[in-house]
Amino acid sequence: IQMVRKWRNSDEVKRYALNQEDITQEQQESWFISLQKKDDEYFVIHIKKEPVGLIWFNKCDESVETGFYLYDATKQNSLTPYKIVTLFHDYLFNQKGFKTLSCKIMHDNPRAVRFNLSLGYKEQESHQQYKRYTLGYEDYKKTDAKISKLLLREKE
Repeated sequence: IQMVRKWRNSDEVKRYALNQEDITQEQQESWFISLQKKDDEYFVIHIKKEPVGLIWFNKCDESVETGFYLYDATKQNSLTPYKIVTLFHDYLFNQKGFKTLSCKIMHDNPRAVRFNLSLGYKEQESHQQYKRYTLGYEDYKKTDAKISKLLLREKE
């Protein structure tokens, strides 16, 4: 859990977080313990056995909020984020049975906005710090088919 805290406190990740304060070891440990009482799930992303990022969902009543970051900057401007997130969406829609996903994106993060729009997310509402985007099952199916074709072409 300390590796995740180190990533979260890095300037590159923290600048796009809603809470931009450094997380202490005690705060991280309290957060980790609190996860055991919730339906939230967090996954450390590994590529070739190397940890490179984190992906998660938080269940809030009937909605599901997702989040994702790659700490390894060499993976960010590639198809890797698409591979990771499409697998995660597949898990959330087809295994967990969720109907709609949402995410919050800070106003000053145009790369994340472009990425999520390309996945089929739609802007819903704007707040002081961020905008909320949602992805419904039907939009997921449409964009998933397109992204799958793109990823298959990469293998050729």
